[in-house]
Amino acid sequence: MKFYVSVDMEGIGGIAYREQIMRGEIYYQEARQLLTEETNAVVEALVEAGATEIVVKDAHALGLNFLYDRLHSAASYVLGPLKLPNRFPGIDSSFDGALLIGYHAMAGTEGAILDHSWSYYDIYGLELNGNPIGEIGFEALLFGLRDVPVIFVSGDDKACAEARCQLGTTFTYETKKALGRHSGVLKAPKRVCSEIGEAVKEAVRGRTTCKPYTLPGPYEMKIDYTSANLAEAHVYNESDTFRTGGRTRVIRDDDLLRLLTRTFM
Repeated sequence: MKFYVSVDMEGIGGIAYREQIMRGEIYYQEARQLLTEETNAVVEALVEAGATEIVVKDAHALGLNFLYDRLHSAASYVLGPLKLPNRFPGIDSSFDGALLIGYHAMAGTEGAILDHSWSYYDIYGLELNGNPIGEIGFEALLFGLRDVPVIFVSGDDKACAEARCQLGTTFTYETKKALGRHSGVLKAPKRVCSEIGEAVKEAVRGRTTCKPYTLPGPYEMKIDYTSANLAEAHVYNESDTFRTGGRTRVIRDDDLLRLLTRTFM
């Protein structure tokens, strides 16, 4: 069995503050350790479940967050910034499933820890074909384009609820219960590392109930920016890109990957 693991940082056990997820901040090094240990627990569980190939993508910020000398030797790791069409190198339909580890809820989710949609500073919200979408749905669509289902999502309770609502059948594990943007009831990281492994094994056993996340075209992405000047800067002289309000830009396209890529151009 082959699995692709994408790891973000906001939903990792023990993390709730901006100072933990930003390079150079006071608690960032400690958070890197939490990130690495939880990732290792996931890889170990996949090995014990019978995985023969595991690819792990560092999906937070510039993709340089793991403590690399402490990573589990059973996986290979994708590091560094990559353009969206190649966000998951090597992904194809031969993979049995994808796992989203340490993810967070979309921007504007009430009570969620560190909620955002790709950018803390630029994007107020995203809608695809009239429905709100965050990073969980975005990543699932990229995997779905390669006919790979997202079988497992971990993060706070708001992220897990979003995953179940957006993707339908998928397995989830709550690392914490969010009470606000920087507050919640967090499980001890050692407990998370112990429990998440069993949750991953359950997802592997039930993987055939999970289906690739796909949407029929044509496609329309509505982007609400945090300021009018950002919307103005991103609108070009194209018939399928236009503004519908001071902070809002709309893109239309028949090709989903091209549309997702253009969202951040």
